Amino acid sequence: MDLSVNLAPGRPGGLALSNPVLIASGTFGYDGYGRGIAPDAALGLLGAVLPKTFTRYPRDGNPEPRWFPASFREGLAAGETTLLNSIGLTNPGIEAAMTHLAPQWAAMDANIVMSMAGDSPEQWEEMAAFTRGVDGFAAIELNLSCPNVADGAMFSHYPRLAEAAVAGVRRQTGLPLWAKLSPNVPDITEIAHAAVDAGADALTICNTMPALHIDVDTGRPTLGAGYGGLSGPALRPVAMALVHRTAQAVNVPIIGVGGVMTGRHAVEYLLAGATAVQVGSANLANLNAPFRILGELVDLLTQWEIGSVSEIIGKAELA
Repeated sequence: MDLSVNLAPGRPGGLALSNPVLIASGTFGYDGYGRGIAPDAALGLLGAVLPKTFTRYPRDGNPEPRWFPASFREGLAAGETTLLNSIGLTNPGIEAAMTHLAPQWAAMDANIVMSMAGDSPEQWEEMAAFTRGVDGFAAIELNLSCPNVADGAMFSHYPRLAEAAVAGVRRQTGLPLWAKLSPNVPDITEIAHAAVDAGADALTICNTMPALHIDVDTGRPTLGAGYGGLSGPALRPVAMALVHRTAQAVNVPIIGVGGVMTGRHAVEYLLAGATAVQVGSANLANLNAPFRILGELVDLLTQWEIGSVSEIIGKAELA
């Protein structure tokens, strides 16, 4: 069975992965950087791993509590489908990432995709310059759902800002670039076209949606920052629709993310037009989830006598 996918087919050498199951940024271990992952974990069995997003300077993140429910594992077991997080891009900054973490990634038996977020078009390019000549990662995912300090907008909300961010990074690197888009826009295809035209090799769809949960006993938001991001099962139908729409509009690979909890969910995304999927919330509930989902995907393809992943990508029969 051929599970391989190429997430940068238009770039010299491409970005060939052994299979389409990836760990989403922010969910790699308990800290986003691999804490809790067993030293002998077979990360190389997965398509790729994305550590937590880096910013230009270190960030402490949002106030506690940052999760609802406090335990995704217990919440999912109890049937909870509203999963919120409000981390606030806690990270040590791009310089520390390139100096201290990238050498650790280089020693891992895994495809690492570095994620980063900038506050201005100029800062995106400045951050990309720090990655030049550094080993340890095979591609860069641009988390465009972060504030632009220049006017308070979001890079994934306006074509001109998405284009400026991607173009700035592209000027500094020849690595494959993935643009991670927000679901909270009137027409995601406009942003997708802008990112691709500026040099994005693939699109990750989608980031979390703004959400709120209130504790009725206290009358206060459950999360310390008030609003958070909706992920998990409740996000999947939204992300699925956006993946399908975007796959019809652009000719680059789509990476579907949002509520991939089982192998069947992965197949849903592939049928909708995604070339690969990222596992996020399920990974936060159980660090073994990506491996289980990959196994379930293989079992399904075997059961259906399908010889390769490519045979089902974009094959949903929608009226």
